[in-house]
Amino acid sequence: MRYLGVDIGRSRTGLALSDALGVTCRPFDIVAERDEERVIERIAQVAREEEVGEIVVGLPRPLSGGSNRQMEGVISLVERLRQLSPVPVATWDERFTSKLAEEGRPGMKYHDAVAACYMLQSYLDSRSNKTP
Repeated sequence: MRYLGVDIGRSRTGLALSDALGVTCRPFDIVAERDEERVIERIAQVAREEEVGEIVVGLPRPLSGGSNRQMEGVISLVERLRQLSPVPVATWDERFTSKLAEEGRPGMKYHDAVAACYMLQSYLDSRSNKTP
């Protein structure tokens, strides 16, 4: 099954796509849009076109636990995406993925898709470590 990783940023949204077996992923696209409806439309479009079986959205959890404005905004987008998409939508902790993406690719203008890939790979790895 193919997975779509989504990293919601302040001004851009990064997308990452797994291989058909759901083992590895690669940065896929950047959605340079701030309008929530257009971001959701693009995510749903990619999910359809790439025959995605599950969408995984990075949840920006604060280090202190609890919640913050950014996390609440992502949760709102996830709820709307779940209403509109026939594809299941999961969330996964994305702490430190943007930092890793920036450090791993210095000078790269759009690290959002790389951050989405780090988050999605973490999700895929956690699934492969589960016992059948």
